[in-house]
Amino acid sequence: MNMRILLMLLLLGFTHPVIAGEKTVKPLWEIGLAGAVISTPHYVGSDQRYTLPLAVPYLIYRGEFLRADRDGVRGRLLETNGLSLDLDFSFGLPVKNNNNARQGMPALHLTGQVGPQLNWVITDRDEDKLSLHLPYRIAVDTSQTFLGWVTEPALRYERYDILPELEKVMLRLEGGLLYASQRFNRNYYGVDPIYATATRPAYVAKKGLHSYYLDTILRYKYDEDLSIGVVVRMRTLAPGVNADSPLVRKNFYLSTGIGFAWSFWSSQEKVMR
Repeated sequence: MNMRILLMLLLLGFTHPVIAGEKTVKPLWEIGLAGAVISTPHYVGSDQRYTLPLAVPYLIYRGEFLRADRDGVRGRLLETNGLSLDLDFSFGLPVKNNNNARQGMPALHLTGQVGPQLNWVITDRDEDKLSLHLPYRIAVDTSQTFLGWVTEPALRYERYDILPELEKVMLRLEGGLLYASQRFNRNYYGVDPIYATATRPAYVAKKGLHSYYLDTILRYKYDEDLSIGVVVRMRTLAPGVNADSPLVRKNFYLSTGIGFAWSFWSSQEKVMR
């Protein structure tokens, strides 16, 4: 569903290592190549998975408003005294109706999400950083259907000295929850009576808590141009309001990936970031 994990992996190496609390001079833009192998469920709750080899060019841009880096693509609307307001983006993969749980039901289209995100840097020290992120996004799929809204508050911890002898290693832990509108949850978990079967009863999806998640990301900066990393996302729907949907085949799942990012061209113009 939410494919931020893919973006996090592919963007692992897009920014140079930096000591927390310090601003450094960086190119205004960089161009490179990112590659990864990802294993993730068709949708949150599915017992079938995608294994996706990816190789895509990327563009890093560190403008005053629009930024694209390891934290994703966003528009910086406000930044002051540890608080910032971004325009946040995310997306969800399509699901064909040959998914076993959804056979005979309409396919799920590629979904995009956009909305504001409030960020608060709680602590920012040489060895680590702790921050709170409060996004609110609306969702629309490629058929131009409005799918409601989601909010996904998260607490993020980054550690820069887990291996003092290897200063280029960074660990990121991020835990949070997903809360969604009834329209959004219905898109994934609702079963209209026309699609009910003997093994798939009709189901009315509910608004409310969707799931909890924990991301673990480990990044190693091999040199100024090349980074490699691994990522694991754990998510559980067990406490969610739609855990009893017949389309939920697994309450707990892992998404995993390994990838690299190689920067081969950057601007002469520099900015402080």
